[in-house]
Amino acid sequence: MLSLIIMNEVKHNLISLIEELEALRTQAGMTQADLANAAGVSRMTVSRIEAGYDPRLSTLYELIRALDMDVLLVPKALRQEVKGFIQSGGRVLGQAPGIDAPKSVVELLAETART
Repeated sequence: MLSLIIMNEVKHNLISLIEELEALRTQAGMTQADLANAAGVSRMTVSRIEAGYDPRLSTLYELIRALDMDVLLVPKALRQEVKGFIQSGGRVLGQAPGIDAPKSVVELLAETART
């Protein structure tokens, strides 16, 4: 029974990842063919993945890379903390809000990317 629960959780996470990839593709104004070309796979591969067929991990990685994203592996014990950190815009807990607050990690990274 435990293995069935784990398999269902993995399948749910995979579906969420695929939905997120499709949303990122459309937000970037890319067609399936554009993404396929950038990732070095066929348009049919992108279409099948978005339709719910189980992709290879290496294929998912190439699609993620082509969308200028990265994979971040987070230990389960830290998942909620990392999620909260990201949702807070990179602010550390206890960091003072307002104009006098130091810049967040996200703001610093954005400045670095612009220069």
